Parts: sequence; structure tokens; C-alpha cells
Amino acid sequence: MNFSRARYFATFWLLAHCAGTGMSARASEVIEPPFNLKWSEPALRLEEALLGTSARIAERGKLSGGVEVWKVEGLPGIALQGVSFQLREGKLVAVELQYSKADWSAATYEDFLQNVRRRIEESHGPGQPITRQRETERGIVKTLVGHRWESAGSAIELYYFAAEDPKNVFRSVSLHYKGPASAPVGAAP
Repeated sequence: MNFSRARYFATFWLLAHCAGTGMSARASEVIEPPFNLKWSEPALRLEEALLGTSARIAERGKLSGGVEVWKVEGLPGIALQGVSFQLREGKLVAVELQYSKADWSAATYEDFLQNVRRRIEESHGPGQPITRQRETERGIVKTLVGHRWESAGSAIELYYFAAEDPKNVFRSVSLHYKGPASAPVGAAP
């Protein structure tokens, strides 16, 4: 896919996705999770909603603090590789969306990242940079850039990660939605 076509698809996806996330221009409102879900959505209701799509729960696991994680595959979206739902006491507290596409260039990732960031800023104002790292370890150059938006105890974190050596490259963009009850849940990628 060429750069301008990728930009078109990324922009189209962003407009469609963010319109359905419950993003609001009011900074005092809770930032809602994607897919028209609500924070504290019961596990049973979430599972029933997933059954009505082409998605499947590929893996279930536990994190510290009794947080259950569902790794879901098959939800539609440009370059969407997977979604993780985190539940505490059977209620939705966090959602992570992972985007990666092998044929995207660094410039395409940058454009995708900036479009996501711009769309979030339109709804929630400027985000705070939370990390900017670049290091080389055993010939692999690793880059991590992250921003955070907060409102009413909820947050969105946006990360870009790349690991490159002379022959291989891996890049990803991730969005982490955190509900009001999820402060200690999840970590940066």
C-alpha cells in the first residue's frame, strides 16, 4: 500500500473509530472505551457482544491484582492486529488496541500516529508526553514514544514502538484506554 493510500485509509478509520468511542469535547467527561462499550461493562455482556462479530477470544489470562485479560482477534480495523480487554471483578477497566502492518514504512506509521494524535487532541486537548526513548541494545535500535490524555479519572495513552536492525524491522502503534477504576492496571508496552 502506498503512502497516500495508507493515509486515506488511516484517516477514514480514525474518523469512523473515534466517532464511536464516546470521545467528547468536554474535558471533564469520562473518556469512554472503544467499540461503543462502557466502563464496568459486565464480562458476560462483553462476551455476548463479541460473539455477535467475527472476533474470537484467542486467549484468557490473569495479571497481578486479580485482573483478567482477554486477547481478542478478528475485530475489523486498518492494521488492527489485536485487542486486549482487562476486567477487574468481572467488569471492564481497560482496553488496548495494537496496530501493526508489515508493509507500512516508517513514514506511514508516523502519519498514522499523527492522525490518531490529532483526532484525540480535537476531542481532549493537548496530551502530555510520557515517554520518549531511543536506545541500542545488541545492534537493535529501539524507539518508544508515548502521550497521555486524562479526563475525569479516565485516560487514553498512545504509543509508537519500533525495533530495528540492519535486516529486520518491527513497528507498532497502540492505544490504551483506561477507565476510572483502572489506575493500577496495565503497563506501557
